[in-house]
Amino acid sequence: MKKVPWWHTEIGEIEKHNVLSAFEKKRFSLGPITQELESQLASLLQVPYVLVTPSGTAAITMTLMAVGVRPRDEVIVPDLTWIATAQAASILGARVVFADCLPNVPLINPVEVKKKITPRTKAIIPVHYNGRPCQMEELMEIARNANVALIEDTCKALLSKSSIGYLGTLGDFGCYSLGLVSLISTGYGGFVVTSDKKQYERLRLIRDHGVQRGEGEEYLTIGFNFKFSDILASIGIGQLSRLEEKLRNLRAVYQRYVTGLALLPYIDVIPVDVEAGQVPLLVDVRSKHAAEIIAYLNQNGVETVRLHPPLHLAQYFHQSGSFPNASRFASEGFNLPCGPSQPLENVDFCIKLLHEWNPNSSSLSHQE
Repeated sequence: MKKVPWWHTEIGEIEKHNVLSAFEKKRFSLGPITQELESQLASLLQVPYVLVTPSGTAAITMTLMAVGVRPRDEVIVPDLTWIATAQAASILGARVVFADCLPNVPLINPVEVKKKITPRTKAIIPVHYNGRPCQMEELMEIARNANVALIEDTCKALLSKSSIGYLGTLGDFGCYSLGLVSLISTGYGGFVVTSDKKQYERLRLIRDHGVQRGEGEEYLTIGFNFKFSDILASIGIGQLSRLEEKLRNLRAVYQRYVTGLALLPYIDVIPVDVEAGQVPLLVDVRSKHAAEIIAYLNQNGVETVRLHPPLHLAQYFHQSGSFPNASRFASEGFNLPCGPSQPLENVDFCIKLLHEWNPNSSSLSHQE
């Protein structure tokens, strides 16, 4: 039976060569190779300051520390996102406040955000889910009027654009992932971008235990060991050298699904506006028959992944309220096989199976 992974990316010979070169130069911890990766990312996103971190979660945690989030502060996040967005605030002792998403797209609803603002609100974290831009102009106005930080979770939206610029460069900070399910992967990793020099310098301190190094050591602020490795940075530089190839394949995969599934009444691709500069990192779809289709595809060797459960279901957040849109996306949504190195024949095989699926017989199995 054919086996199709839900995600496929490659870390190959270029990255291997770079890692061996780093070894030969004895560049193992944070150093000049990490600085070179930061410089290339800054140039790519047209921002003055980039700081590479151990993960996207660490990037969000550091920015919350930089804006002074403390116990009893409140941080507003979408109810539909990966739980790390909320846990970054929770681990600092803040109360996480969830806002429902829009009815037709899994992005935070600014109207709901505005309702959740209180005098204790310290930050808003919109998540650009799968490269789709949140309504940033409205969110920027809300944050400005409430005098709170706007931190963009861009972990799954590297190089996606809105009409006003690259996602992650519009708020006070942008936080990105370099994890495996990313456009550019170092295995684990992330980075923060900002245009504020003072906040950049604060982030540099936070990354290194809050210590100012020079002739001596001066303890200036609370920090942690959020440093990166030149070994991993060498992989990132190799990945950047193949960026255009990765983007081409992501767009080809997405367009293949859009065209191939257009006439099926029981499944819809959640749209990404590629023409407007949005990057379709994932191929997320929705169907009222999600459970049956997932089981059928799995039976025929095709992996899928559900959209994240709504965060209000995590009882330790003690969240009440109604989140109908997030709940509906979570129950109906899932990801089809995709990724910057996913072979198009795998996509075609998945499309073929979906055309053969019979809504009246969930046990149908494809025979090769």
